[in-house]
Amino acid sequence: MNNKLAEVLAEVFGLRVPEIQPELQKSEVGTWDSLKQMDLVLSLEREYGIELDIPDILRMTSVAEIMAVLKDKGVDLGS
Repeated sequence: MNNKLAEVLAEVFGLRVPEIQPELQKSEVGTWDSLKQMDLVLSLEREYGIELDIPDILRMTSVAEIMAVLKDKGVDLGS
């Protein structure tokens, strides 16, 4: 798990960094609602200098999918 991404997600969702794992799903995070989804989008765009479109935003329903979207946008998350 990429530390920078884990820190961004932990801040957005009010979780601890160790709780951020690829298998974490939107349905498992009580604070992950539509407003937090937009907070997530803005935070990722700001942090990585990318622009997310509607299909990307709708696809981001888990940490693994967030990572896949970022990789598709050319973000290097390491291994």
